Amino acid sequence: MHEEFMRRALELARLGEGYTRPNPLVGAVVVKDGEVIAEGYHARYGGPHAEMVALERAGERARGADLYVNLEPCVHYGKTPPCVDRIIAAGVRRVILATRDPNPLVNGKGVDKLRSAGIEVVEGVLREEAEKLNEIFFHWVKTQRPFVALKLAMSLDGKIASRTGKSRWITGEEARRRVHELRRRYAAVLVGVNTVLTDDPQLTVREVEGPHQPLRIVLDSHGRIPLSAKVLTGEAPTLIATTQAMPEEIEDKLREKGAEVWRLPARDGKVD
Repeated sequence: MHEEFMRRALELARLGEGYTRPNPLVGAVVVKDGEVIAEGYHARYGGPHAEMVALERAGERARGADLYVNLEPCVHYGKTPPCVDRIIAAGVRRVILATRDPNPLVNGKGVDKLRSAGIEVVEGVLREEAEKLNEIFFHWVKTQRPFVALKLAMSLDGKIASRTGKSRWITGEEARRRVHELRRRYAAVLVGVNTVLTDDPQLTVREVEGPHQPLRIVLDSHGRIPLSAKVLTGEAPTLIATTQAMPEEIEDKLREKGAEVWRLPARDGKVD
């Protein structure tokens, strides 16, 4: 029974994908006498958290109910008040968690405060699924380094293009839609200048809805990117990572097109 309701919380959490960054994806389900009486999810960065939404919808019915949430409720003031305080005030009987929040401001503190208030806390329900859902957030909090995903369209014999250099389309519609889902979820998309020269991609989110476009990053050590490239349109922000080898006049023209240009250290003649 715990897994059934937690799975629903995870489904709700996914609805915030692309909208909550840099916050995690969180869903909450209020259950009483074995029936769902209210649901909620974190829908946008800066907006109310999942627990707040679900408890607001449940109203007085939340008293004596169980709350399922895929991430430990926050216990600190940020852009919103602490969820733990709202849970306690609502009279929730039991909180069922998938995983604790690795954020040092929260980690274990939310659980401790709930238990100190006399609320039973069950931990670890669908923990692996919950950690996978928020792997980007978990990685950043624990390492302070970006989470990177490599996307490749590859044929069965391990090729990413034909002998003539053509690569459209190795994949099908379903895979291409998944690419746009990834672009919506991640903060940036990075390619080398050869990809721009060969494919002239837009690197934007188009086939799914999203609140904003990712930052487009092009590694171009010598300034070979054409000024007519689609990544230099105003649809999304663009960053050109280059070296001292890029001519200044090229940099000036790129900036006129609205691109940001970073001159970075070189190694073997390329951006390090």
